[in-house]
Amino acid sequence: MSVVLKKPGLVEADQLKAANWYDRQQPGLGDDFLDETEEVVSLVAENALLYAVRFDDVRCVRLRRFYKYGVYYVIRGNELRILAIHHGARDSYWLRARKKQLD
Repeated sequence: MSVVLKKPGLVEADQLKAANWYDRQQPGLGDDFLDETEEVVSLVAENALLYAVRFDDVRCVRLRRFYKYGVYYVIRGNELRILAIHHGARDSYWLRARKKQLD
């Protein structure tokens, strides 16, 4: 399955915002966050159907070390589209709005 970032700028912004926050907490921690998110995206590309549907047809894989964050994605045909890297405690309303852009 090919990985397509629906809104690469938005997804990358999600990722960098969180990484910057972690770097302010402890230098180098942001790089660890970036590495783990990239690892999870690779896992999703290999086994996209393995992970649970959270709402509608949006699936999520939680990060291991940064467990409050998840990579949210949808499957469209043979494409996997990453919607967001989202903190689980945040309101998911904006995530639903971002998904609507796909439909």
